[in-house]
Amino acid sequence: MSTAPPYRVYLSDVSYFSGKLEGALRAKRIGYERVRITPDILLKEVLPNTGWMKVPALRRDDGLWLNDTTPLLRWLDAEHPARALIPADPYRAFLSTLVEDYCDEWQWRPAMFWRWAWPDNARYLGARLGAELSAGTPHPAWAMGLYFRKRQQRLFLRGDGVRAHNFDAIAALYPRALAWLEALLADRRYLLGDRPSLVDIAWFGPMFRHYAQDPRPAVLMAATAPRVWAWVTRLWNSGAEDWSESALGDFSDAAWTPMLADLGAAYLPYLQDNATALARGQTHFDGEYGGIAYPQLPAIRYRARCLATLRQHYLDLAPGTRARVDARLQGLGISERLHAAVLPPNAATIDSPLAGPPRQLGLAQRLRFYFTGTPWDSAP
Repeated sequence: MSTAPPYRVYLSDVSYFSGKLEGALRAKRIGYERVRITPDILLKEVLPNTGWMKVPALRRDDGLWLNDTTPLLRWLDAEHPARALIPADPYRAFLSTLVEDYCDEWQWRPAMFWRWAWPDNARYLGARLGAELSAGTPHPAWAMGLYFRKRQQRLFLRGDGVRAHNFDAIAALYPRALAWLEALLADRRYLLGDRPSLVDIAWFGPMFRHYAQDPRPAVLMAATAPRVWAWVTRLWNSGAEDWSESALGDFSDAAWTPMLADLGAAYLPYLQDNATALARGQTHFDGEYGGIAYPQLPAIRYRARCLATLRQHYLDLAPGTRARVDARLQGLGISERLHAAVLPPNAATIDSPLAGPPRQLGLAQRLRFYFTGTPWDSAP
């Protein structure tokens, strides 16, 4: 009888979403084989089967390919119901979904900022990426590292609204997040109780591979947020724990309110402005969110789908559950913004992690993607 794990996970050891997916798999005790990417693996395995030169991607032993951690976590809970991460209660599940989307798409900016904004940290990460992505190629690691460092800074600093006038304000978003999590972890082992759940996996994305492992933010976490530092390690090792069946918290703790307030005051307005820009055919837009002015933000189709998905989840709630959600979120602007969301006509909800049929790619396409990568916002 074969003892091979049922999944191969294609990943990078510096990747935000690779760490998020691994944290979930380990917590659920789902066996998997780690496949660290190289350009050859990306071109010959990941790209033809997913349409992306991006990770993480998951391949089941029967050849099924999956990606996108948001629907993939739901798929994994359905396929492997033991040690569920998504709360069974629709009220808790919806609020957890809000937090996950906020972590994926809004906490992404300060995580990328702290990685690439300071020369010392950027050189270190560039060297790691260079070593990873030069494997099996004729390119020296230093050259690949320099290329990717400059590329990431172009795309995720200046290309994502970072300027001299907002540099300090964006930098402050990370210590603010540490303070939120420190407060939540003051009297519990995980963010909703004695066992991990979706909100832990959501925050693990930025907190693990970026903040806890990149030199500059790791020093700050260890010095100012020891509970968060311990929680990161605890969650990574949570597969070794036999979880209790104790009920998860219900988000009534006031320590959740600052995070939820930012979701309503900054993140949802950003999603709406992004959707409006797309509907107008704009490629960029300006906005002020959470008191920070961002010029020339890219209009991103995937995030219009995030807004469509959150709105649909909200509208699908049973009346009693929605009333309970509205009561918890009262005064934060979240329910009102989801009710009033206006979407571009092609903003489909994000429902499935299935990667679709394999693609046949010609030599010219492979060469282009080898040197430039695939557009992160939509598959080619």
